[in-house]
Amino acid sequence: MRRAAGLVALALLALGASTARAQRTELLIVSGLGGERQYSDAFYEWSATLADAAQRRHGLSADQIIYLAEDPSRDSTRIKGKSTAVEIRNAIRAIARRTSAGDQVFIVLFGHGSSNGTESKFSMPGADLGTKEFAALLDSLPGRKVAFINTSSASGDFVPALSAPGRTIVTATKTGFERNEVMFPRFFVRAYAGEGADSDKDGRVSLLEAFDYARTEVARSYEEANKLQTEHALIEDNGDKAGSAKPELKKGDGATAQGLFLAPELSAAAAAADPKLAGLYREKRGIEERITELRRAKDVMRPADYDAGLEKLLIDLALKSQEIKASGGKP
Repeated sequence: MRRAAGLVALALLALGASTARAQRTELLIVSGLGGERQYSDAFYEWSATLADAAQRRHGLSADQIIYLAEDPSRDSTRIKGKSTAVEIRNAIRAIARRTSAGDQVFIVLFGHGSSNGTESKFSMPGADLGTKEFAALLDSLPGRKVAFINTSSASGDFVPALSAPGRTIVTATKTGFERNEVMFPRFFVRAYAGEGADSDKDGRVSLLEAFDYARTEVARSYEEANKLQTEHALIEDNGDKAGSAKPELKKGDGATAQGLFLAPELSAAAAAADPKLAGLYREKRGIEERITELRRAKDVMRPADYDAGLEKLLIDLALKSQEIKASGGKP
């Protein structure tokens, strides 16, 4: 029975790969309560840099980005509202109206976190929002490919609380008890704003690449300063409520995050200029979606069938990336 179910799942994957539609991507950036000027400045810098990089480097339009902050008057051009619980709920409702199943939603938090041992919360003007409130908000985005990135201290408890199929959860710490100031957000933003995170050189930065870049740079910074590392970032994208510090595609987390990009596959102008390249990008996206769906079908497949199927798809993905690169592919 398990083998039959697995074969049916694989057949559905093959069918679905040819029907991929254009995705819409929405980005919500939330800059929380600073408390002290140095933190308010840092949260603003990271948020503004990510918003600018999303437009200038990754091709999102202004209407695809909502940036909420502690002090909207600080930057009326970028900031759309105050980062209160009410405004966050309104922003996610707006995103839900503009998107549908299969679209991508990135939610990125910059700020302080806290934990009482039972629940972790994100600090913001007015009432803080915790894991239970954010879980309910994400439930209002069914069928979307949701990436929830909490770069605050004490954020690790958000992993088991928010984990679900179709979601990728990233936290700056592995538990709610890692409460010291964190470096992760600085390097996470740099992954999208700079050049160093595109490890496969396909011209785009996946969420997995951004995570790997940030955690590697965090570890290097602590080592160079000869300090004990007090933050350990996690990523979770297979719905098992257990995050990975070093994701391995064949064994656990990472496959879904590998296919999540801020950048569109190919601009309309570029697609018209080079239809062959546009086709290669569509084929690559199809492979990425088949990897994600295979991961979801894991529980109804024989382990040997799952391992063989995943290995083949990962090889296909690497070869397709090389083909895109050889054709001069850029997003």
